[in-house]
Amino acid sequence: MYAMKKIGYLLTLTLSFSYLGIMNSAQASGGYSARMALPRTGVEKSQVDREKFSLGQRIFAGKVNSGQGDASAQKAKLTDLQSLLPAKLAKEKDLCSLAGKLSPEQLNALDYFVTQRYGKGK
Repeated sequence: MYAMKKIGYLLTLTLSFSYLGIMNSAQASGGYSARMALPRTGVEKSQVDREKFSLGQRIFAGKVNSGQGDASAQKAKLTDLQSLLPAKLAKEKDLCSLAGKLSPEQLNALDYFVTQRYGKGK
């Protein structure tokens, strides 16, 4: 009888620690923090216009309402910006589709973001 209680106690203890171990490893990846993308290396933080960079990032992510602009003039600029993107990202993101949908301020901010984030010299 004593042996059965001892086995039951050990089994309960083993299962409890196993459960805690599984739960601990399930949280190993940590939480997700939505932080701003960083400019390419070699650019000092004090040199980055955070407001313009942030606006450009939101436009790049599609989180800003469209404005109005000259589609033909914007198409050339957006094609240049598209060429700065890494090949994998360029396949997923079509900046040229934004032609005519951005105000001059938005186009300027998008240009600033893409140049700082993906520009040559990275």
